[in-house]
Amino acid sequence: MLEKKDELIHLIMDENVSAIQTIVEELSLSSDEVIELISKLLETGELKGTLAEDGQRFFKSDVKLSEAPSIERDDAPPSFMTFNTRPGRVTIIIGVIVFIGGVIVNAFAGDMVVQNFAALLMLIGLLITISGLYCISRRETPS
Repeated sequence: MLEKKDELIHLIMDENVSAIQTIVEELSLSSDEVIELISKLLETGELKGTLAEDGQRFFKSDVKLSEAPSIERDDAPPSFMTFNTRPGRVTIIIGVIVFIGGVIVNAFAGDMVVQNFAALLMLIGLLITISGLYCISRRETPS
């Protein structure tokens, strides 16, 4: 059992294994035996950490920080992410304005000719709006 205890300490401290199931497979013990062994090592102070409530993981408390210096990164988005949507947005706004103009003309239309003109305005407004949406959707993707 002393050999299993040393191997358990090696797995947790040196190999950074935290899953109880992985430790069970490595030590060829049952999960109850591994949890009992971890509890004994915690009581004696050979291990420092906590067992998860569900008994599936062991989290050690003495995590070593990396000695490597942290490197400041300039998080500039990739070139394919920058896309000028202004022409498409302007086209959509113009199309919506033309469509609303057609609705207003249709609301106050007195005869059939004016209603036909209003319907034509609404159709043109929809076409302009759809072309603006198409312009926005044409963003180039990375190859």
